[in-house]
Amino acid sequence: MTSQIQPTNPAPMARPIGARPPMAMQTAMTPKEVVGILRRHMLLILILTILGTVAGAVGWYMFDRYCPRYTAVGAIEVLEPGLTDPDTFADRGTNKDIYDRFRNSKVMRIRSLGTLQELLRREGVRETRWFAQFVEGAHTDIPRAVKDLEKHLRVTAPRDDVHVTVAMTCGRPDESKTIANEMIDLFLRNQRDAATQDMRRQLKMRTDQTVKLQGELRGANDELRKIREGTPFGNLGETTFRDYLTESLADQQTSLSRLENTIIRLESNVEILRQRAEGEYDEVVREQVERDPTSQRMRDSIATLEPALAELLTRFGENHRRVREVRDALEQRRQDLARRQVEIADILRKANYRSAHDQMVFFTAELEAQRKQLQDVKAEYKDMSKVRADYTEAMTRRDEKQTLLEEVNTVVEKLRALHDDDQVAKVKLAWEATAPLEKSFPRLTLFIPGGFILGLLAGLGLAFAIELLNDFVRTPSDVMRHVRAPLLGMICHADEDDGADAANLAHIVQQAPYSIMSECYRQFRTNLKITGKEGDRKVLLVTSGSGGDGKTTVAANLADTLAAEQNRVLIIDANFRRPMMASLFPKSGAGGADSHIDYGLSNYLMAQCDMDNGLIRSAVPDCLDIIDSGPLPASPAELLSGARMKDLLDTCRRMYDYVIIDGPPLLVSDARTLAAAADGTVLVFNAESTRRGAAQRALRELREVNASLVGTVLIGVKAMKGGYFQEVFRSYQEYQRVQVGRPMA
Repeated sequence: MTSQIQPTNPAPMARPIGARPPMAMQTAMTPKEVVGILRRHMLLILILTILGTVAGAVGWYMFDRYCPRYTAVGAIEVLEPGLTDPDTFADRGTNKDIYDRFRNSKVMRIRSLGTLQELLRREGVRETRWFAQFVEGAHTDIPRAVKDLEKHLRVTAPRDDVHVTVAMTCGRPDESKTIANEMIDLFLRNQRDAATQDMRRQLKMRTDQTVKLQGELRGANDELRKIREGTPFGNLGETTFRDYLTESLADQQTSLSRLENTIIRLESNVEILRQRAEGEYDEVVREQVERDPTSQRMRDSIATLEPALAELLTRFGENHRRVREVRDALEQRRQDLARRQVEIADILRKANYRSAHDQMVFFTAELEAQRKQLQDVKAEYKDMSKVRADYTEAMTRRDEKQTLLEEVNTVVEKLRALHDDDQVAKVKLAWEATAPLEKSFPRLTLFIPGGFILGLLAGLGLAFAIELLNDFVRTPSDVMRHVRAPLLGMICHADEDDGADAANLAHIVQQAPYSIMSECYRQFRTNLKITGKEGDRKVLLVTSGSGGDGKTTVAANLADTLAAEQNRVLIIDANFRRPMMASLFPKSGAGGADSHIDYGLSNYLMAQCDMDNGLIRSAVPDCLDIIDSGPLPASPAELLSGARMKDLLDTCRRMYDYVIIDGPPLLVSDARTLAAAADGTVLVFNAESTRRGAAQRALRELREVNASLVGTVLIGVKAMKGGYFQEVFRSYQEYQRVQVGRPMA
C-alpha cells in the first residue's frame, strides 16, 4: 500500500512547481485503466447491451409484421464494346479496364434520371400498388417516386463479371419482380433503338460514299481510254497497251545501250589506227619484219659470221687481214638487215595506215549514223516514258478508287449484317427477375446481432464518456498525469474505512490509530520526511486550491503524526476568514501568566501581544502547541507579509521541530504570501471536489510566487471497482483485524 502512495524515487529536494515527474509522460490510457473502467461500469454496459438486443428483436418483429421488403433480381449481359465483325468468331480480348468502364457506363445509363422517369410512364409500373402510393388524386408525385427508385432500385456491375444486375426492393414480391423486369425491358429496347439508329446513319453515309466512288471510278476509266486513243496504238486493249509500252521501252533501252557500246568501240579503233600510223613501230610491225624470208637469211648469215669472227680473233688477233675481212663482211650484213627491216616496216605501216584510214572513214560515218539513231531512240523513249508515266498514274488512281470502293462495299455489307444482328446493342437479357420467395428485409440474423453490438457499443461509449468527461482529480494517476506534481500521500474516503465511523476525521490518527485513514496519514508523514534533509523544512504551509477541500483536516492529522514521534510541533492557524484550529484542539490555558484566552495570530501581528500570550497548549502532551488565528484583521495579506510574521517564523524554527501553517486556500492572496515565506508547501486535493483545472491553476499560482512545493496530498479517495486500491484496502483491513485481535504476550 505504501508503494501506491509515496513517490517511486523520492528526490532529496522538492521538485520545482510544474516539473514533470517520471510518470507524467504516460498520458495515454493504459490497458489496466481500460479494464478498470470496464469493471466499474460493467452493470451499465450489460444493461445497455441487453436493451440493444431487445430493441433489435422488437425492431425485427415490427418491421417483419408491418413493413417487410422483397427484392427481385434480374441481370443484363454486357458484350464487349466496339463494332463486331460478323465474319469473325475469335475473341478480340478487350482490355479489362475498358470493359469495366463500358459496363459502368451502362449502369449510369440505367440509373439516369431520364430512364427512371421513362420507367414511371410504363403501364406495367403504373398498375402496381407501389406506384399508387405516389398518386394523390389526379396528380402524381414524380419527384418522390424517382427518389424512391433511386433508393430501392439497385443497379450494380460486379467486378470480374459480364453482367449488370438490376434489383428492386418493395413491399410485394410480385411488384418487385414486375418493376425489375420492366426496367430491364426498357433498357434493352432503348439500347437497341439507339444502336440501330446509329447503324442506319452509318449505312446512309457509306451508301453515299459508294455512289461517289463509282462516279470517280468511271472518270478514271475515261482518262485511261483517252491516253490510249492519243497514241498510235489506241486500238490495243488496256492490258495489251500496257504490255506494249513496257516491251517497247525495254527494247529501246536495249538498243540505246548497244549503240552506245558500238560508238565507244569505234572511237577506240580509230584512235588505235591513228597511233599506229604516226608513231613508232609497234608489235604488229615487228612481227611482220621477223617473218620476212630475206631478213631471216640475213640474220642466219650474221649468226654464221659472228662465231667465225670470234674464232679468228682468238687465232690471229685484231689486226689480221682475215679478221678485218670477216668483220667488214659482218658489218655489211648488219647494215643490209637494217635497211631491209626499214623497207619492210615502211611498206607494212603504209599499208596498215591506208587500211586503218579506210576503216576510220567507214566507222566515222557509221558512228554519226549511230549517234543520230541514238538521238531518235532517246526522243522516242522520252515520249513513251511520259505516256507510260501518265498511264501508270491514271491506272494507280483508278485502282485506288476501285480498292476503296470494294472496301466501302464490304463495310456496307457488314453494317447491314450488324443492323440485323441481335447483339448490335452490346447488351442482352441474361435472366429475368423472378418473384422472391423470402423477405430481404428484415432479417433476424441481422437485427439481433446488430442490436447486441449497438447496445454494447453504446454501453462502452457511455462508460468511457462518463470517465473521460469527469475532470475531478480522483486517483493518484490523475495527479501524476494531469497535475504533474509529486504525490506524497493518499487519504482514503471515510466510507472506505469501517474503523473511522465514530471518530473525528480531524483527529483520526489519535482516535482510530488502527484505521486505514490513520495508516494513510502516517505514510504521508513518512513520505514528507524522506523528501528532504531533516531540518530543511521546518515551516510547512498546508493549503488547497479552494475552500472545503480538507486542508485543515490534513494539517491537524499531520501535526498529530509528527507529535506522535515526540517532535515539538506548532500549528499556526493563518486562515483568518475561516479559522478552525481553535475548535479542533482543546485549549488547556497553559500559556504564560498574562495569557489571554482570545489572543491569537492577528493580535501578535498587530503588536497587541507577544508570542507567549498567543500560544495555546493542546490537551495532548507538551509536544503540540497551537496559535489560533485570532480576530479577523482589516488587512490580512499585509500582516502576513510583514516583519513580525517573519520574526515569528524565525523564532518558531528555533523552538520547534516542525511548524505547520494551516493557511487559507489559494483563492485569496494570503496563501501566496505564506507560500513565499514558508520552507515548503503541501497542496491538498480533494477527490470529490477538486477539478483538474483548479489543481493546475493552484500549481500555476504557486509557481508565480516562486514557492517551494514539497508535494501534494489527495484526500477522499474511493476504491474504484477494477482498481488496485480496492484490493489494497481490503487486504489492509483483514491484516489489521488479525493484528488487533491477537492477544498481547
